[in-house]
Amino acid sequence: MTHDEHTLKRFDTELAEIRSRILTMGGLVEIQLKLAMHALFEANTYIARQVVEQDQQVNRMEVEIDGLCCCAIARHKPTASDLRLIVNATKIIVQLERIGDELKKIASITERRARQYRLAFPRSLKMSHISTLVQTLLQDVLQSYACLEPDSARKIGKHNEALKIALNTATHHIIEMMTAQPHAISASLETLFIVKAFERIGDHIKYVSLLIIHSANRYYDTKYQPLPCIGNAVPPVYPALHLPDVQAALPGQ
Repeated sequence: MTHDEHTLKRFDTELAEIRSRILTMGGLVEIQLKLAMHALFEANTYIARQVVEQDQQVNRMEVEIDGLCCCAIARHKPTASDLRLIVNATKIIVQLERIGDELKKIASITERRARQYRLAFPRSLKMSHISTLVQTLLQDVLQSYACLEPDSARKIGKHNEALKIALNTATHHIIEMMTAQPHAISASLETLFIVKAFERIGDHIKYVSLLIIHSANRYYDTKYQPLPCIGNAVPPVYPALHLPDVQAALPGQ
């Protein structure tokens, strides 16, 4: 094996490691989402607190992956197509970190509502449907990134429109509640903040899908072949979470 071949193989290994770390980070965010939804609907302060605390781990992973990307650029001085792949990776982890921030906000509001009003999230807003849409979008975008599949990434933008419609319906319903029940405006405003957090999560997911499409264009170059799909988009085990009891309490677990 020549020196150039060895260097290229090492670079491809580092790219695969970056992608694997991003998928692990995405899987952690997905667990945060499921826990946040469970806490929201059951007014569970314990699970809400776990979501808030786990945001620090998401932040640490962002810093670690960003360091890997910087080292790969400095060590190998990649060309335009490879550089685009790495730069887009740094943008993707920023979007995942921001999704984690929104989930932290939702969990904080859930914790406060549960302590002050002892209220779970109103089912009349069809939030179960909205949470399902958001979880599906996040799973789909992670799977698209696992295989760098632009066609499936393009569909996410269309699915995001369904989420927008559901969120607009929920927003109008909240405004009607505030008009009909002025004494409950504080609680209704917190509900509105949660709906807006879901909207921002959907926007972050859509942006990730656009980055995937842009990254996948690298493989239309004759020099490259598509990388193989990295197993499941979400690794099945997260030992760092230390939440076996919480996960067991989730519906469908």
